[in-house]
Amino acid sequence: MFLSDLLVVFAVTAVVVFLFGRAQIPSVIGLLVSGVVVGPYGLSLVDDLESVELLAEIGVVVLLFTVGLEISISRLLAMLPLMASIGLPQIAGTTFLIAAACRWHVGTLPQAIFAGLLIAMSSTAIVLKLLSDRSQSGTQAGRISISVLLLQDLFVIIAMLAVPLLAASAGVSAPANSQASHQSTQALVENPFLAVLVGFAIVVGVLLAGRQFIPKVLHEVVRLRNRELFLITLVLICLGTAAITAAAGLSLAIGAFIAGLALSESEYGHQAFAEVLPFRDTLASLFFVSVGMLLDISFVFSHFGLVCLVVFVIVLLKVFATAIPAMLAGFPVRTSLIAGGTIAQVGEFSFVLGSRGADVGLLTGDDYQTFLAAAVITMAAAPLLTNIVPQLCDWLGQSSWFGGMF
Repeated sequence: MFLSDLLVVFAVTAVVVFLFGRAQIPSVIGLLVSGVVVGPYGLSLVDDLESVELLAEIGVVVLLFTVGLEISISRLLAMLPLMASIGLPQIAGTTFLIAAACRWHVGTLPQAIFAGLLIAMSSTAIVLKLLSDRSQSGTQAGRISISVLLLQDLFVIIAMLAVPLLAASAGVSAPANSQASHQSTQALVENPFLAVLVGFAIVVGVLLAGRQFIPKVLHEVVRLRNRELFLITLVLICLGTAAITAAAGLSLAIGAFIAGLALSESEYGHQAFAEVLPFRDTLASLFFVSVGMLLDISFVFSHFGLVCLVVFVIVLLKVFATAIPAMLAGFPVRTSLIAGGTIAQVGEFSFVLGSRGADVGLLTGDDYQTFLAAAVITMAAAPLLTNIVPQLCDWLGQSSWFGGMF
């Protein structure tokens, strides 16, 4: 029974997140661990996995809708210099370095590029919470981290549009039991250039139409002073736009993100964010739980050396992929390294992208498990890493060899 499964999920999640909170571990990690516990590779406490995954997908839609609401055009313009000088090189550098590092393992160059795109994303949820808790959002390293994260959130759209193109170039086929076996997704894989062209056209069209149409609709709704109607209208805008992009073979999440971005500059953006926020936190938590359900603990133990190697490579490359552009932009070495350490984990949107890649065959079962394990570990290590990097910089600063640099 779905209701009993949902009750079990929330009960276990509440206990785990509480215990993790007492240990000062980010709640995102607790959600992932909860999924491992209740999932088929753990205690198998949930039978109706499909229904949980459906709610989780809705959670991703709401999550990206609120991310779009938070990223206003004016905010983007203010951070544009840092995005251009540090964010773009970080994404390009991480993608290139990871692709070069794993080209021998994954088989084809498009699959290696896709792996690079997965690792290039960092966790907005974890980093913003860490910076907020430590009052470091206004520091130089904090501003660098936030600007890079914002660009990564925007880049998710491009990465999602590139998936069918990469799948076609790699010559891979979707698993028989995957969502990509649906006719619409198969058509996009078979016609990748058309998919990208249609995708960009839909993104631009929805964004422009939304900026003209959505504020007018909300203005009429607000005039009635009916909160329930306002919330229903927001849900309709979010899910309706997501349905439009999904009908074109793109992701539901892309449409929701565009809808939020279109609404962010209107006078109702802040009110919309406040109304949707409680639903986002509840439904998005199911997404992370569902990701945890996919993690095979036995695979992690049987491939422990490989997972540790992947984690080490990810952290090292991401630190320097951020720090080097920051230093070239004129920031001190210490600030650049701290910013690199802050965003050296894999992000929550990488799970969305990874699921899409697994659907079209860009990730095999073992590679997907390796990615999941490494991603969870890097996210869990994020608070520790943000403490170690400043201490390491202090230690190097006291050294006679590197003192002048720090």
